[in-house]
Amino acid sequence: MKKLALFLGSLLVVGTAAQAKEVVVAPVEVSKEIVVVAEPVVEEVVVTPAFRPTGYVGVQYRAYGNTEGHGDDIRWNTAENKADTNQDQWNRGANKYSRLETTFGVQATENFKLEGRIRDYNNLERNDEKKNDNAKDGTETRLRAYYQHNDWFTSRVQYRDEENDSQNLEYQARFTTYKNEGGLLSSLILAPKVYHSFPEDGGSNYMNTIGMDIEYAGNLPLGFTWDGTIYLNQNFYGQDFHTNADLKDNKDKDFVVEWEFYLRRTFALYSTDNYAIDFNFEGGYDPYVFGQYDKYTKNDKGEVSKSAKATYELYTLLTLDTEYKVSENFAVNAGVGAEYRNWDNIDQSSASHWRWQPLVYVGMKTTF
Repeated sequence: MKKLALFLGSLLVVGTAAQAKEVVVAPVEVSKEIVVVAEPVVEEVVVTPAFRPTGYVGVQYRAYGNTEGHGDDIRWNTAENKADTNQDQWNRGANKYSRLETTFGVQATENFKLEGRIRDYNNLERNDEKKNDNAKDGTETRLRAYYQHNDWFTSRVQYRDEENDSQNLEYQARFTTYKNEGGLLSSLILAPKVYHSFPEDGGSNYMNTIGMDIEYAGNLPLGFTWDGTIYLNQNFYGQDFHTNADLKDNKDKDFVVEWEFYLRRTFALYSTDNYAIDFNFEGGYDPYVFGQYDKYTKNDKGEVSKSAKATYELYTLLTLDTEYKVSENFAVNAGVGAEYRNWDNIDQSSASHWRWQPLVYVGMKTTF
């Protein structure tokens, strides 16, 4: 019996050991490999916009009234074929005339630009009873072509056909020597030039010029701006001129300095997205001329007249302007104003006849 118990106990121990051996699980190795996914590199391509020609066209009609104090109608003496000399004679040519001005410009390429201005003057006084043969009458055309060689050097060629049909050509080498937008002096351009003027009949009464223009512009306190040009001209004439009343001292060349200086200010009175009403001021010397000699000439009647070597015109122009923006590229405007100037006598030593002259205008401008 004791042997049987020992036998059964040994079987139990062996069975338990076998069960224990079956539940032991071998360790499992887990791979720790890290996979890195690279993001694709996107190269940003900058596309430069293709050049597109741009430009503008503007038209303005302006009418001038009688100068303050002029008053008298111009009565024509038919027998003598001239104006009645018993009337007010001063400023005869600057009263009651109109000006139709057309301006345009095209930026044809990145470096080439063309600009034009055509002014057509018409006498508003001429009729059977009275006429003003000294009034502005005729067409003036100015064309300018620019070629920009680089940021600081530009060539300019200009052609002008004046009211009296005389013509002139000019070339300038324009150097931008200073630029500071918003500064007291915002730009300064030096422009050496050559110039040739020839009369309508193509005769010997021509003029050649070498010199330089100095153009400047800048900003002043209270919203004013200033700009202008100094013209340095060494003139050579095809015909001699006289430097004294005896008409004996003749010259064929002289040195002349002209100075233009302008102040400008716009006062915005009212504005919306499409409407604007502004009060504009401008004024200054237009121009101041310093010549080397007084010049004397004799007309067909043997009368000797003098052109003073130092002259100036000083003016103020005030306008009230209204503009309506019809679309993004088209606007119309109209305005009234008056100009105060020494109209008749511009001799520096005796400048006189400072008067107001009223004017009205209407115009339009489109860009493309």
